[in-house]
Amino acid sequence: MSIKEQLKAESIREREKLKQMTWQDRLWYIWEYYRLHMLALAAVFFVIYLIGNMVYNSTFTTRLSYLAINNTSMEITNFDAFDQEFKEYMGYGKKDRITSDDSIHLRHLENGSEIEYANMAKISAMVATGELDLMISDPVNIDHYMELDAFIDLQQLLPAELWDQVKDQVYYAENSQGQSVPCGIGLNLTSIPEKTGLTIEPGYISVMAGTARTDTILSWLRFVLQLQ
Repeated sequence: MSIKEQLKAESIREREKLKQMTWQDRLWYIWEYYRLHMLALAAVFFVIYLIGNMVYNSTFTTRLSYLAINNTSMEITNFDAFDQEFKEYMGYGKKDRITSDDSIHLRHLENGSEIEYANMAKISAMVATGELDLMISDPVNIDHYMELDAFIDLQQLLPAELWDQVKDQVYYAENSQGQSVPCGIGLNLTSIPEKTGLTIEPGYISVMAGTARTDTILSWLRFVLQLQ
């Protein structure tokens, strides 16, 4: 008997066996004798899903990524409409992505919570991979990350006309060499609080040193500063 015929005969015997069982017995029998097969099949489908998800995500282009840290707003903040407005301002399409997150809270205390440590790890990973372009935060976090040389010198980055617009409300912090560096643009200069409900007082916008999207960042700064 060929393998094909053996498998067919085995299949017939299994069907006949199941027909003679109650539904409860059938469920027990299938789980007892075929659970490894089902788990293996589920693992295969999961791998296929992951690969499909990776392929799908690869069709998108991240144009900008930023975080807002220590938002104290008592209302729900909404960056979706704001990010969509910037996409339209730039002429981006459906496959262009703007990512923003205003859920992170960090105090940098010795007895910080597990959530804060997880947030620190998340930020570190985003910085290490060059995924993060901008950080909106309070002086505590700007001072902390500037000590790690995390931010660009704004006077060197910004064109003269843009620097003139913000220089009177720029935050300075010391880098790893102890040098005072202009690294934060006053949040109150921008349309962000009004359009999103974000509240960080005082709040500043900093540009990450590892970003490769400086052209987009400059366009975004002009957009939020309403210099259209």
